Amino acid sequence: MNANDISGVVLAGGGSKRMGIKKAELKLGDRTLLEIQVQKLRELGIEDIMVSGYDKTIDGTRAVADVYPGKGPLSGVHACLMAAQKTACLVVSVDTPLVPAEVLEQLTEAHEGVATVLAHDGLIEPLLAVYDSSLHERAEVLILSDSRSMRRLSSNPGVKRVEYTGDVDLLLNCNTPEDFEKAKRLWR
Repeated sequence: MNANDISGVVLAGGGSKRMGIKKAELKLGDRTLLEIQVQKLRELGIEDIMVSGYDKTIDGTRAVADVYPGKGPLSGVHACLMAAQKTACLVVSVDTPLVPAEVLEQLTEAHEGVATVLAHDGLIEPLLAVYDSSLHERAEVLILSDSRSMRRLSSNPGVKRVEYTGDVDLLLNCNTPEDFEKAKRLWR
């Protein structure tokens, strides 16, 4: 799928309880994690970029509030799928700043069906994926049934997996100060 047909979503919400501060504001080098992820989406040629769960935006992006606040990442994805200007959304979490732009490009190029999800070692990464905007209806059903798992959204029939063969450390989720210290070492 061409990047012109895809909206971008940076999931930047969550309580950051384990980290202690908002992850979107953490810096690697001279840029915040939010700036790093937005830049990757821009490099892919994505023009419609949404930031979910964070009240500050970067020029050229727009904040999208959850329709169902407090329901986790699925709620942010749901709201962005509804607000998307394009037929599909490339979703990235703000706390995976090391994932290479080339991997995100592979996801967009491979997208077909309802969802295309990054996979490695038998696991899926539902917050590194492309979802058709029409999936907002399925996401809402899951939210309203109190099944807020992104894995449930990304395990439907028709979901394509793109196998990641790179350094698994680059998929690091920065959830704790220790994770972030490791990301800083890898960033250098």
